[in-house]
Order: sequence, then C-alpha cells, then structure tokens
Amino acid sequence: MVNFLLPITFFSKNYSNSVAETSSMIAFPLFIAIILVQLFRFPGRLKSILPSKTALALTGFFWVMQLGAMAWSYNQTGETILTTGIIHSGIILFTWTLTIYVAWAVIQVTVIDTNDEKNFVKSGLIALAIYLVFVVCPQILVTLNKGDLSGYVNRLAGLFERHWRMHGPSYDFYRNGSYVTSEHRVNGFEPEAAFLANLLGVVYLPILMGLTATGQKFWNWTKNRSWDIALNVFFALSLFGILFLAKTTTGILTAGVAFILWIIWSKGRMRTVLLSIAVIGLVLITVAYIKVPTVHNLLNQFLFAKGGTDNRLGGTIGLLLTFITHPIFGVGYGFTSFFTLKNVPEYTTHNFEFEHVYSQFGYPNLSDFLGWFASFGLVIMIPAIWLLFRLIARTYLIRYRLNSMHLTVEQQQWTRGLVAAFITMIILAAFSSIFVIQVFLWPYLLMFFFYRKHIMRLEKEYK
Repeated sequence: MVNFLLPITFFSKNYSNSVAETSSMIAFPLFIAIILVQLFRFPGRLKSILPSKTALALTGFFWVMQLGAMAWSYNQTGETILTTGIIHSGIILFTWTLTIYVAWAVIQVTVIDTNDEKNFVKSGLIALAIYLVFVVCPQILVTLNKGDLSGYVNRLAGLFERHWRMHGPSYDFYRNGSYVTSEHRVNGFEPEAAFLANLLGVVYLPILMGLTATGQKFWNWTKNRSWDIALNVFFALSLFGILFLAKTTTGILTAGVAFILWIIWSKGRMRTVLLSIAVIGLVLITVAYIKVPTVHNLLNQFLFAKGGTDNRLGGTIGLLLTFITHPIFGVGYGFTSFFTLKNVPEYTTHNFEFEHVYSQFGYPNLSDFLGWFASFGLVIMIPAIWLLFRLIARTYLIRYRLNSMHLTVEQQQWTRGLVAAFITMIILAAFSSIFVIQVFLWPYLLMFFFYRKHIMRLEKEYK
C-alpha cells in the first residue's frame, strides 16, 4: 500500500470548490480506502490513528479561536463576494482539518519500518520520473515551440490539470486548452508554474539532496554506490533545470537556495563536485544571459527586471497591515481578502488585474506566510511555530545520538539523509511561503508526516 501514496498525489485536479481542494481530489477517497484496507489487514494498528488528548485539545483550541475570529469578521463584513462567508469558510476549514488527519493516519498505518520508508520514497521518485517524462518534458517542448505536442498536452490537461476559477476570457489562464498552451509556461498538472516549482523544489529535491549528501546506496538495481550517487545527482540536477525552465521567479529562487543547502549538507568529494557544478553553471548562465536572447529575456522577466509586481507588493502590504491591526486572534480563515482590500496601498491598484478581478471577486493571499498570521493570529501561530521548532530540535537530537543507537551503518546513513531532507524541506517551505505555497496539499503533508514518523520511531527504539 505504501507504494501508492506519493504517486496518487500527482493527480491534483479538484472536482469541487465547495470544500477544501484536497478533499475534492482523487487522493482523498483513495487514502481513506487505503486506511480501511490496512485496518482490515492489521486491526492492531487502529490505536495508532487515534489522536492523543493533546492533539484533540489543540484542535479544539484552534477551532474555538477560529470560529470566534470568523464570527467577529463576519459581523464586520456581512455577506459579500469578497469573503467566502462564515458557513463556507467553516466547511472548507473543516475539510482542511480532515485532510490533515487523513494524511497523518495513512502514514501511520502504512509506514512501519525502514523497508516501508524506502518503498515510500522509491515509489515517489519513480512516479516523479514518469511524471517528468510524460507530462513535464512535453510541456517544455511546447514552450520552446519544438514538435507538435499541443494537442497531447491539452488532452492531458483536460483530464488531470487543476484549475483556478477564472473570470472571463480576458483573465483565463487556460483559454487555449491548458495552462502551457495559453501562458507558455510549464506547470505539470498544477494550476500555475509556481506551484509545480514548489512541488519539485520543496517535496522531491530535499530527499534527493539527502540521499546524495550522505553518499548511501539506495536503488537495488544500480551496480554500486558510485552509480547510485551519480543517478541521484543527475535526477536532482534535472529538477534544478526544470525549476529554471518553468519560467517562474519562485522556481529560480528556490533552485538557488536549494543548491546552497545541497552544498552545505554535502562533504568531501561531493561538496567539491557541487562547487564545481555551481561555478560552471554560473559561468554558463552569465554567458547565456549575454549571448542568448531567450535566456536574457527569461532572467529579466522573472528575476532581474520583473514587472507587474504591483499586486504582489500591494497584497503583501495589505496582509501585513491586516495582521498588525488584528494581531492576537487574526481575522479568521476566508476573511483576509476583505481586510486586504481595505489596507492595500492606492498606488498599487492601477492595473487590470486589480481593477477587474481582485477588487470585484476578492484579493488572494499572495504571501502565505503573512496570510497565516493575518488569518490565525498570534494565538495560533505562536504554538504552531513552537511545535515545529520542537520537532526540529528532536530531529537534531536523534541525529546527535545516532552513534549510540543500535543501528547499522546503512540505517545511520538513511537517518542522516532523512534528517537533511526534512530540514531542507522546512527551510525551502518557509522561504517559498514568502510568496505562495499551499503546504496543506497532499504531497507536503505526506512528506511532513513521513519525516515525523521516522523521528518518532527512532525515539521509541532509543528508549
């Protein structure tokens, strides 16, 4: 069962906007079915998916605080298209809560030992390779006007591509049949290029970086450890290349931060190789920027001379002011749009997107980090951050105690690789949250609970 978890999450199309996106994806019923099958096969695992008293208390506290904040905000806003409304917000928040529980539970009943952990990662990476070959690579060729693959890309998009709700033909990312053929940017099955960059950079790059940095033998079918490392390095570099070709600021910046972290985690010969690749890559990019018009325009458009940033700037300022004016309890899930529009600077509003979309249908959170603080307030965010840092501290404590634990060299390498991957994922997710990252989607939740389960399993074994 563990082999199906990550592959399922690539099919990210949602079939309803009435509930949280994750609960209207194909993964939701499939994960529930997997949980039920596992409980039927192993009834003793039922107790592993029963929330602790602490978890129930924290969830209850979260809901009481959010219902209070949403009720207060609803009293201020009334019924308006600029918010999702108190009933709809409650439904969506409930299904997000249910998503988190299902993601945790499916990991609890399927990932039991090291073999399960490796199968979980292997199946995800194999599915990723297939995804890149049959979905992402054809999209790259379409953006480069190579080959006649628009029909193939559009057919796949019609079946599996997740879409935002659009507002008329003048503001439709999918007007030509898919995001790629309409915007000439690579998105996989995600709604925009930035979300593909987040998926590759935050979910999959860290595990490849952890495997290569620790120099372990991972694949059963490679000849030796050197071939194994070479394969994983090539895989990781392919992801870096796609992050660049996705034509998104998020992808380019994520690639830069991730490569620096990769160098930091690596040692000896691997670090030397990565430093050499970095130097050669910078030289080649510099030459291409000067000599190749396509590269010059790409870097200018999405990095050095990026235009059209008024709404991102205005939305960020609006969210910051919303948090500053409602610091303790926040304004509640689904209500940030109304207050962002009240706080957005006037000089950032003179553009088509604001005038015809955001001002009429609502201002999305263009900085998830500030969006969390504005929605949930310090009363929720401070405990959440404390719990995250507590888990990170426990992770480093396990890493420090590895030599005193009864583990083989291979098991120690595996744990060091997972620790490096987990910390890298947290850093990249935090960095990406400055912009937009939906960390409560299935791939992020599964990977987070996967790393957490490994740390807690080792803690029990050490005791």
